[in-house]
Amino acid sequence: MAQSISIKLEGLFDDEFHKQLIRACYKYESLSVAAAYKKLSLEQFVELMETAISQSGYTDATPMGEEELRNFAKIYDKILRNAIKDVQELRSIIPKDVIITNSRVANELRHMSPNEEHTLTVGRKGNQLVEIKTTINFNDKNIQIANKATISPYDKIVHDAVCSLYSAGNEVFTPEMVYRAMNGMVESEFVSPKSIKMIVESLEKLRVTDIAIDYTEQLRMTNSDDSFDLARVSGAMLMMQKVTVSAGGVTKWAYRLVASPILYDYSKLLKQIIPIPLQLLNTKETTRSTDTVIIIRQYILQRVELMKNKKNNMHSRIISYESIYELLNTPEDRKLRATIRSQTERLLDNYVNIRYIDHYEIVRRGRAITGVQIFLIEETTGKADTALSGGEHSDRDTSSPEASASDNSAGDVPLNPLSSAFSVESVDSVTVFDAVLSSDDGNPPS
Repeated sequence: MAQSISIKLEGLFDDEFHKQLIRACYKYESLSVAAAYKKLSLEQFVELMETAISQSGYTDATPMGEEELRNFAKIYDKILRNAIKDVQELRSIIPKDVIITNSRVANELRHMSPNEEHTLTVGRKGNQLVEIKTTINFNDKNIQIANKATISPYDKIVHDAVCSLYSAGNEVFTPEMVYRAMNGMVESEFVSPKSIKMIVESLEKLRVTDIAIDYTEQLRMTNSDDSFDLARVSGAMLMMQKVTVSAGGVTKWAYRLVASPILYDYSKLLKQIIPIPLQLLNTKETTRSTDTVIIIRQYILQRVELMKNKKNNMHSRIISYESIYELLNTPEDRKLRATIRSQTERLLDNYVNIRYIDHYEIVRRGRAITGVQIFLIEETTGKADTALSGGEHSDRDTSSPEASASDNSAGDVPLNPLSSAFSVESVDSVTVFDAVLSSDDGNPPS
């Protein structure tokens, strides 16, 4: 048995340098290696081996005598013992709702370049626009090299799924738990290795991404007490540690949140959190949950929830396809865009069947399909969209999550309210903007 463990562990590596180190560890610290073999996954052995090599300072060019090998075995022994000691039984709580962070910062993340200060308008006080300042920074050169120096819509959904798990009481979670939360899946449903890999990539990106939000003016807009000089939050988007957990007799890597997510706390302070019932994310009977479908589905649900809030003053019921193409960064490809429209309609068909919405109609401009009009069960069906005129369907997406200061009347108008003194409007904990801060093309309104 002892020999077979050593052979299996050597088989994890292709080069003689690593094989030599494994043999030395088994020779000098066989008890801890054998114990770790029972407790840890093979993936963990590989990663912990790299940690030990990093701590030792050895490379494949280092002359490895008896003293060096014994020294490495001691380092690896200590790392393995700590990993075994830290193994904890995974306790998974399935969230009732999955949340969407709906603050202006959250909705603009995908447009933010790193290491630049981004100024966002969040309201108006008198004749003055009220602004917040936001920066993001990636603390990993590999992200820059991989040309992923942005928080993508998929990353944002992963972030919100983690916030949902955290809100439900899960401080420790696995990538599988994140994926299941994103797709309304139950605890036992299988998650493919490809999907897990995508989740891990997003989690690691969010773990090394710092965000800073200066909302001093915003707080002054909604707070009569001007005694504070600065209101600012900063830190990693997801402050996490990698931990070892045991689930169903299998040991694996997981993540532990060591602090509440900054963007979640900020959006919660603004009361701009949208809860989505978990079952609305489970659309496997309609369409397979590719990364594209996940993004489209989240956008539809966010938009419909904003429409459903009667106090939100969103008269338009149009979701333009241009806004979805922009979200997905879709090129001018007729076949690809037709596929996106087909996926969108399949999702909407599902929501009609389960009576989440009453029905929808295709919106056209001439012969071109430009969007869909949503008809809510809560409203009189068959009634024309109040934002439309002259019987023509408008394809302007006026009720996007990023909405228009021009729609507000004069006076002190907070778009992201922080206190009831400024008419925070909430229905079943869903609070939304009073107006839209950008037009369909992403440019601020004139």
